[in-house]
Amino acid sequence: MTRTLSFTLSLGCLLALTGCFAKIHQLPAHTDQSQPVFAPLPDRDTLVGLAVSGGGSRAATFAAGTLEALANVRFMEGGQERSVVEAVTHMSSVSGGSLATAYYAVKKPARTEPVFAGQHLSPAYQQFFARFKSDMQMNFQIRALGRQVLNFRVANPTKFAYSFAGVWDAHFFHDVTFSDLYVRAQHGDAPQVMLNGTVYNSGRRIVLTTLAPADFAYDFTGELRANLIAKGQQFTPEGKASFDRSLERAKTQFLPLTIEGIGADHRALPLSLAVVTSASFPPVVGPVTYQTAGSTSYTHVGDGGLFDNLGTESLTTLFLNKLNPAHPKAARGLVIVIDASYPFDEGAADLSDKEKGFEVFAEDPARIVGIMEERANAYQAMLWHSLRTEGVLLPDYDHLKLIILRHTDADWTADDPIPAGCPAGLTPADVKRVIRQIPTLFKIDEDCHAPLLFAAAKKVVTKQQDRIVKFLQTSTAR
Repeated sequence: MTRTLSFTLSLGCLLALTGCFAKIHQLPAHTDQSQPVFAPLPDRDTLVGLAVSGGGSRAATFAAGTLEALANVRFMEGGQERSVVEAVTHMSSVSGGSLATAYYAVKKPARTEPVFAGQHLSPAYQQFFARFKSDMQMNFQIRALGRQVLNFRVANPTKFAYSFAGVWDAHFFHDVTFSDLYVRAQHGDAPQVMLNGTVYNSGRRIVLTTLAPADFAYDFTGELRANLIAKGQQFTPEGKASFDRSLERAKTQFLPLTIEGIGADHRALPLSLAVVTSASFPPVVGPVTYQTAGSTSYTHVGDGGLFDNLGTESLTTLFLNKLNPAHPKAARGLVIVIDASYPFDEGAADLSDKEKGFEVFAEDPARIVGIMEERANAYQAMLWHSLRTEGVLLPDYDHLKLIILRHTDADWTADDPIPAGCPAGLTPADVKRVIRQIPTLFKIDEDCHAPLLFAAAKKVVTKQQDRIVKFLQTSTAR
């Protein structure tokens, strides 16, 4: 039996068994829809958001290294020296990035703990980042599989999600809920977190967060219509009808759902389950199915990367809403993207080496999603840059800035040390190739891949730190 046929049969068996053993997570109803589940927290003048991409343990490991590198970057505010991580107000994440984001939000030292001690990170932060980087290198796959076997769930992707959640809860989160997450943010001990998933029912993005639904109410399409009318755009009756239909459809897709949006109260929702919801990639893991008490309908949620693998759209929607000139809640926004996405062109090279194209999909089912994402990203970049150039909708670049920290953008020289666990004799070009080819799994090579990702994180932060510091030290006067 060929590997491809074996994969196909296995997939068929998985799908057949999934429907027989579905697991439903029940949520209590949110009875007072006039009030959000969590009261809104005050906004700062300058919003700083970290978007953490998907990419399994590669993304989680790179995020841990990048956060440590950002912690070491200093800027001046009000005559005081501060760390960049102290300026972070929000984090938005997808899949493997959600594991690192949740970990950081729960375990980072409290606001009262100084980040620096002289020229170095304080002992508390040194210990935290050492543990953070170590924990992200665990082999989560083997641990989750062990839970599957022990609980007789081996061939059930929906329950595989609960096995991952159990591993992460046992090792990191220890029954932490969204109520606990809110208290951390309320005390200033952690940024406000957005874990992104995709609703299979509708294809829409869903944000698992303590932020209120109103925070995401930026009506992109409404603003576009108003600006075009203000600029004197003329439509024929037929053209206007078509335009209105297109905008209405776009509005539905752009505006994210929240847990409150499905009528539920998520104060007791386990953080570990929310993380695996964001990371459930079909058909291997998940989806996670939610049902609100008193409802007869189900909401099936999987990997946020199916909608947006960078986690930027939730941050952008949130910041545009708060920067809206009509009723501003903040003066400026900075989005820093921690991007450990698998390079699309690497998959293209793999295909070029294969006689049978399906072999690549058997090894990397995410290739299908990657193709759709590549196309969507191209359209998105074209749209947003066009609108900014025309002065439509968006604040200028000085008010909303995007800086990307990509693991493949690190520059390597012959003088850079190579981890002992890597193949001997690697050239700088070899190192870049090794980093680009780190697979998307919930395990990682601790001896070679992890240290290279940590080194790459330092390099890309160093490359961009002047831009970050310049933005943060610019006056916030309206």
